[in-house]
Amino acid sequence: MDSLRTSILTSRTNAPDDNAFISDLNSIIEQRGIAACQAIFQVLTSLELPVEVAAEYWHKVLRHREEMIAALHRNVDLLPALCDFLSTSSDSFKKPKIVEESDFARVVQGTTHDGLTSLFNRPYFDQIFVQNLSLARRYNIDLSVLFLDVDDFKEVNDTHGHQAGDATLQCIARIIRQEKRDSDVAARYGGEEFVLLMPHTDNIHAFVLAERIRTRIEQMELDANGESFRITISGGLASFPINARDADGLLKKADSALYLAKGAGKNVISFYRQEKRRYLRVKFHQPIKIKDLGFNSALSYDGTSKDICIGGILFENKDPLPIGARIQLSVPIKNDDPLLLIGTVVRVEAFKSDYYDIGMTISFKEMEKIASNEIANFLKDTLGGE
Repeated sequence: MDSLRTSILTSRTNAPDDNAFISDLNSIIEQRGIAACQAIFQVLTSLELPVEVAAEYWHKVLRHREEMIAALHRNVDLLPALCDFLSTSSDSFKKPKIVEESDFARVVQGTTHDGLTSLFNRPYFDQIFVQNLSLARRYNIDLSVLFLDVDDFKEVNDTHGHQAGDATLQCIARIIRQEKRDSDVAARYGGEEFVLLMPHTDNIHAFVLAERIRTRIEQMELDANGESFRITISGGLASFPINARDADGLLKKADSALYLAKGAGKNVISFYRQEKRRYLRVKFHQPIKIKDLGFNSALSYDGTSKDICIGGILFENKDPLPIGARIQLSVPIKNDDPLLLIGTVVRVEAFKSDYYDIGMTISFKEMEKIASNEIANFLKDTLGGE
């Protein structure tokens, strides 16, 4: 939509008269389709009309202008004809007001766009999102939402300063503008978080676009006071109608998918998926000791726990462990007294070079059985030794 608006504004500035301007607008409609009619009304009147309504009104405005020219026996510019049509033949204009075009453009820009990134702001996005979702429901078409969040953005501000942080957000916004389609709506949602609305787009095609944005940002090299640095983003995707059918639900699902991306190690785009955990997980970052049981009891590792619940624990480790392996973890819980947990490896995922996320289910029956065997063997060895 941004490039459409630019084309319309450029023609408005460069056209020698309104007949040439109308001719340019009709050419834009032929090239871009009826979505251009919606953009024309946005630019010229600030009205947000549905695409089909905008296309219908555009043809009626042109016919209304010809009728005014015939009745007044003089030329009539497009804007007066448009205003007269909207005031008399529709309910779109209740109390029109004459303002200088440059003043109007400045006011509109300030109320719809974010001052730092020049993307749309959150209030405007929320309005457009509801409108597009209503159209998606009415015509049963796909629509996807992508939440993007800059990874470890606080470190950028703390290390390089807030000016570098602002420049980073501007560079990210520029990449999003360059990669999105004309029909997509990009906004700064707040702080270091961005959102991209993709009408007529299913989750697979949305993921392709999201990955393209993520990759370009990952490859971007930034500079602050002569020192270069890089940043990454994480993203969460949710789609209508497979994930939710209302605006609030769809945004929550995209935000939940973003949380999954952060938990997967960051610099990742994640689809929304239904949470199937039986237990509440709690973030738990502690150094742990890992010991193999069953295949090499002498082998041990150092790792770091990430979260824990009654049914299992997630930790990171430099070495992959076999799925199905039985392991023992020594976890400091309180006053550095270790808690010994025994269970089975059920998940191994690489999330960066030489680092793995390892999920272990905790089996209290298995812990009781192994403890009983250990005591029995100890008693056997002790009594046998006597």
